[in-house]
Amino acid sequence: MPQPGPELRDIHVPHVSWWPLAPGWWILAALLVAGLIVLLWSWRRRVHRRRYIDGVLAGLRLARTRHADDGDNAAFAASAHELLRRVARTRDPGSVTLSARAWRDALAAMAPKRDVSRLVVLGEVMYRPRAPLDVDAVAMDVDGWVRDVLSRPAARGTGRAHVAP
Repeated sequence: MPQPGPELRDIHVPHVSWWPLAPGWWILAALLVAGLIVLLWSWRRRVHRRRYIDGVLAGLRLARTRHADDGDNAAFAASAHELLRRVARTRDPGSVTLSARAWRDALAAMAPKRDVSRLVVLGEVMYRPRAPLDVDAVAMDVDGWVRDVLSRPAARGTGRAHVAP
């Protein structure tokens, strides 16, 4: 009797190990790790910047507390004005010597979206003990201006002036 055809064997799937991974998986893992590192770095940078800004604004909070106790507008204005000068100096070292219109222009240039009219008045109020001053509004303006200025990175070539010894 003739044979019905060739003798066939069962199909066996070869064993494929999941390890070592294919190159595509290694690339994906490297991209994920790099993305996590960048995310962690930017988060830490943001946290440090917020802490720095809050530390700078501690003087303003202290001035508001003192004003609530003694009601001295001139002392509050002097503290707020000093804070503005210190922050402005970090962005433009030459701003320390500015006054009047040049000081107003410098404040406006550092935080272009802010109204600086109440901030400029601080320079006059600190020398007049009985001058009227809306402390809450000024404190909010100073707080917003400082946050805006310190949240933006400094332009190249500016920053703290270094004096040779």
